[in-house]
Amino acid sequence: MLTPPVALATARDERTVPGPDPRWRYEPKFDGWRAAVFTAAGIVWSRRDNDLAGRFPEVVAAVRDLGDLVLDGELVALRAGRLDFGALTSSPRARAAAGIDIYYVAFDLLAEDDRDLRPLPYTARRDRLVSRLAGVSPPVQLVPATADRDEALAWMRPELAEVGIEGVVTKDAGRPYRAGRTGDWRKTRQLVVVDAVVVGVAGPVTRPEAVVLARPRESGELRVIGLSLPLTPALRDTVAPLVSPTGEPRRLPGTALGHPGAAYQPVVPALVVEVEAETTVLTFGARLRPRVHRVRPELTPGDVRSSGGQER
Repeated sequence: MLTPPVALATARDERTVPGPDPRWRYEPKFDGWRAAVFTAAGIVWSRRDNDLAGRFPEVVAAVRDLGDLVLDGELVALRAGRLDFGALTSSPRARAAAGIDIYYVAFDLLAEDDRDLRPLPYTARRDRLVSRLAGVSPPVQLVPATADRDEALAWMRPELAEVGIEGVVTKDAGRPYRAGRTGDWRKTRQLVVVDAVVVGVAGPVTRPEAVVLARPRESGELRVIGLSLPLTPALRDTVAPLVSPTGEPRRLPGTALGHPGAAYQPVVPALVVEVEAETTVLTFGARLRPRVHRVRPELTPGDVRSSGGQER
């Protein structure tokens, strides 16, 4: 039987959902923590090689009667009808007080009793997973899967992103389970194009390397969404004369998108730029750094809406 640590498969980024092609199977991508669960041993093993069993006792209790399995899946936290990535850091007591429910969404079966299933193709592993998890109830869930690309594209709808479904993972049906980013698995995140306000710059003010971005809450107050990806040389030249430094240099808070603790120079919040970002940027839940497309000199910060964007 497999024992921790077990190296996990990871997905390669794709701009569009692959297919249609008979080789592909599709699963929704949830916003959570990746973990392998060793059901008989009561171990919840993270990608950072930590046992999270003490933090998620409800998962350990739920898998105890499933036999001797090694599952691969995602830990997610549900609060008020939507997935809350940040709530995964809460203690069991704090979650109970806040009405947060934990789920383990299983999408692969690596071992069953004394048999290592990783050499088997995805379809065979999926069949065994469906069989072993038949009749399970929360907090353990079986991830949906389909061979229909059109059905998978429905998981890319903006309203699903708002509740915590980030996109689609596409898997090669005929491949064994291979650790690392092999290309057997591809992930496609839903992206939107939105306007944001530049509130800081990283690097020299005379030629910024990246910009700190903010978007308005419903109240109109600007909230930092994080640090952009590096600007192109042309954008650096365009942005530089349009920003005015103010105050002392600061550092991004650890909870901000981008590089936690990254140093930046605050600037007058006057410049609006168009960025491409995860759809969860609309609810201030994105974690990937947005890409600046262009400067919007015709707009003012008051023109930036608190919601909405163009889907990509």
